[in-house]
Parts: sequence; structure tokens; C-alpha cells
Amino acid sequence: MEPTSYGLPADLAADIEIYEREVCRFLSGQMPAAILKAKRVPRGIYEQREDGTYMVRVRITAGILTDEQVQKLSDLSSIFGDGILHITTRQDVQLHGIRIQDTPEIMRHLLNVGLTTQGGGGNTVRNITACPYAGVCTHECFDVTGYAHAVTAYLIKLPGSYNLPRKYKISFSGCRADCGLAQISDLGFISESRDGQCGFRVFAGGGMGANSRIASLLLDWASASEVIRIAESIRRLFDRHGDRQNRNRARLRFVFERMGEKEFRKAFDAELDRVIKDGVPPCDFSADNLSIQPDHEFTEPVLQEIDGIRYLQQRQQGWVTVPLHLQLGLISSEDFVSLARLASRFSVEHGLRTTRAQQLQIRFVRTGDLHALTSELGKLKTDFVNPGESGRRIVSCAGAATCRLGLCLSRNAVSACAAKLRATGLSGKSIDGFTIHVNGCPNACGHQPIAPIGLSGVAQRVDGRLVPFYRVTMGGICSSHGARFGSPIGQVPAKALPDFISEVAGDFVQHRVGNEPFSAYFDRKGQAHFTDILNRHTAVPRFEDCPDFYQDFGSNEPFSLAGRDAGV
Repeated sequence: MEPTSYGLPADLAADIEIYEREVCRFLSGQMPAAILKAKRVPRGIYEQREDGTYMVRVRITAGILTDEQVQKLSDLSSIFGDGILHITTRQDVQLHGIRIQDTPEIMRHLLNVGLTTQGGGGNTVRNITACPYAGVCTHECFDVTGYAHAVTAYLIKLPGSYNLPRKYKISFSGCRADCGLAQISDLGFISESRDGQCGFRVFAGGGMGANSRIASLLLDWASASEVIRIAESIRRLFDRHGDRQNRNRARLRFVFERMGEKEFRKAFDAELDRVIKDGVPPCDFSADNLSIQPDHEFTEPVLQEIDGIRYLQQRQQGWVTVPLHLQLGLISSEDFVSLARLASRFSVEHGLRTTRAQQLQIRFVRTGDLHALTSELGKLKTDFVNPGESGRRIVSCAGAATCRLGLCLSRNAVSACAAKLRATGLSGKSIDGFTIHVNGCPNACGHQPIAPIGLSGVAQRVDGRLVPFYRVTMGGICSSHGARFGSPIGQVPAKALPDFISEVAGDFVQHRVGNEPFSAYFDRKGQAHFTDILNRHTAVPRFEDCPDFYQDFGSNEPFSLAGRDAGV
């Protein structure tokens, strides 16, 4: 079966030519770096921590990649970059270690296989995401993939999608379990079947980061044919009312709060009328309706296991989906293309899917082929059979290793925590339900605000010296019962983080009831219980007694903010 796709803008090749001339002007000294930055960032090109190197973010709508696209991404990473691809929490694929002069050529190669970096960054309509199990989950009302592509196809061609007050993020979920995180998006659609018709509950005004906000229910139900018009109405409202003076108050959620829910809905209704009068088309995509009943119990998909590999029994009889857990969302170009070959051999889709948990999937595998697929996966350098704790239960942003916004080396902290859990025997199935999301700064690329255990890097000054710390939240969730942000527990020094996480995990394993997930365990034990645990790990020794405590994980230098650019 061929996945649904969308067409790229007709003028994209011409835009790449324009961008190449801009890069040439920059390299010849005719264009200041700040001017080029304003032109490259909306095209998904970000400068990395190491001067002269760049990250290229490729948007992957709904996470769908064909085997040809995987091959191309692998080749580009090997030829122009460091040979490592990064799967992000918005289902994008990032190439790292790129030279600025190579970015136009990379864009051309991507265009040839139907991919683009356009809208990969800046104040734009960002990659539109979807439930990782869209089309195969037994709980979904219908497959939302085609709607994510339809909205992308419309918005990606609008000039107004690339000069908004701030980023505009849209997500689709296939049922109320909300695996697509619609409830914390600028605009979120959760599918719902009513009277034999496909439709959506529509949420707006959500977002994570500074002043995180749970989205408000904008429409209790809207016909699926209206998704393009709804997305365009919100884009226009945001364009007109977003704060273009104060970047820190520019996101759609602040518009929602300034106007109030009643006035926002009124403005939305009026905008929707104008959008229809202006001839914005309805969505003509039609999904198969599964007619899920209103009292259906919506839960996250339950995985089974064979030969150490977990898989999902699809709603299509005789077919399974195999999630592939990556270490911190990273995979070598060699293994990435090997997975594409395995997908061509074992999957009817002939491709891979990226997920918001930084995983990959091979879908539509015949149940009888699982043993053979597992055997082939075992031959790759990436250990998909035993991915370890940092593969299965920890999500992390890039942190200060490459990102200019990063404060802390979050990936190194994750590795240290995973090593501690293994050393204390707290690994594998014993801590199922124990999930950690880590961000190297107070932003939310790692989705830590809604995590069962969320960590975000901060800098603290102790006795006149900077020390890397992590702010801890617990109890976050996004599910059929609603979304909530984690409760603040306190702050712990980075070097004390592994011992703290290990004690929390041990407490969880010892006292959890049945298969109780951590968020439920947190509710039962109470916030004070975990603050007490944290307080046992907050002491910072004198620099003279323990100088390495003042260094970040993986660094031999005193912790500092050198190389950070808060304006990126």
C-alpha cells in the first residue's frame, strides 16, 4: 500500500535558487550573518554550537518516509554531514555537521524525492504531526494521516505561512488517547465518529515551554471536511493578533489568554465565515470510518514481544507494526538505509515512519515474518533488540552538544542516568511505565512538561561559580482523561541526577501497585513524597573538595554558558 502524500510548492525550485544566491552573498561578505539568519531559519537551517556547522531540519509530515526518501537522507548525511541522523519529537529528520555552502544542494536533492526543509524553523507553519500508530491502531476512529497531508498541502504553499508572529504547530490524533498530543498544540484535531461521519474535536491555544498552556476545546465536533478551513482560520487569526513586538509572548496561546476564550471563539467563527467566502476549499480526503462507539475505552496501544522485539498487532488481521527504539533519537546513516532495505523486503508500505517519541516504525509486516525481521535487525550496529533504558524510556533534546539554545549536555546526562539504572538492576520490564523526558534548557523540545518525569536544564550559581542543574517536574500526562503539566518537585545538580533518578525508580518498583504507570503512582504518593527524595540529592560540595561537580557530564571544563545564543 502507498502512503498518502502531498505536493510541494511549485515555486520551490526557484526559491532554492534564490536562497543559493543569498548564501553566496554571505560567503563573499556581501550579506551580514544576521540577514542570512533571517532567511535560512524559516527554511529549516540552524547554526550549531560548533562555529561553521549547521543543522538541516527536514519536515516529515505525519512521519511518513518512503524507502527512496530514507536512502536519500542517508546519502546526504554521509556526503555532507556527520553520518548521524536525528529523529525529533515533531517527527522531523535532522542532518548535522553541514556546511552552509552545501545547504542549497541538499535542498535540491530533497526536492527530487518529495521532501523539503521549508517551514522547518522560524516563525512558520511547522511540520504537521500525527499519531504514531495512525492507520493501524485498533482504538482509532479513523486514519488521520490523509488529513495531516491535506492541511500541509494547503498551508505549505501560502506565503503567509512563513512570516507569522511565532511558530504554528498542528497535530492530529486518531482517538481520545491523544498519542499525537493534540491537547498541547497550537491547533489539535482528535478524530471522532458521529452518526456515521468522520469528524474531529478541535483544540486550540496549547503549547509547551515558557508559560505552558493546555489547549482549550474550540469545537466539540467539526466535520472532517472542514480541517483545512479551520487551520487557515487559526493561521489568519494568529497572523493578525499575535504579538510581533515581544517574542516571549508571541505564541498563539498568549493570543488566547489576552482575548479570553469567549472572544477568541467569536473571532474564530467570524474568521471561518471569511475563509469560506474567500474560497478556501473543503478537504476532499475521505477516511475509512471505523464507527467506534462513544463509550469505547481509549488507551495507548499495547505492545507484545517476540525475540526481544516489541510489536503492535494491527487492526488489519495478520499484520503487525514494529517500533524501533533509537538511542536518543539518533541513528547512523548506514543503519538508517539498512532499515529502508528491510522495510522494502518485509513491509507492504516500503518505508519507515518517524514518531514523536524519537522512534522509527516498520509497519504492515506479516506476523509470520517477525522472526526473520528480528534476525535481520540483530545484524545492524544499532541494538534494536536490547536498546537499553535511553532507547526505550528516555526522550531527550540535543542539548548543548549541538544546540545554541542549550544550557546543559542533556544527552550525556541521559546516558549517565541509564548507566546508573543498569548498575542498580533497575532496567527492562521492571520499570515499565517509568518514562523520562529531558531538555537541555527551559524550552520544551523534549516534551518534558507533559512527561511522567520531566527534566529541564538550568544554570545555578553556587559560591560564585556556575553549576549545571535540572529542574524536575512529575506527573505530567496527555491521554483520554485530559492533559496536565507535571508538578514542580525542585532542582537537582546535574552530577546528582543519576542517583536521584535511581532512587525514584527504586521507590517506584518497590511500591507501585500492579502495572500502575508512574503518573498514577505520583498521584497516589503525592508531591511531597518526591520532594523529600529530591532533597536528599541537592547538596553541592565546595569547589575545592570536588571540582568535577562543577562540570557538566562529558566535559572537562568548568560549566559555563559560552557558545549559547538565546536569540536563535
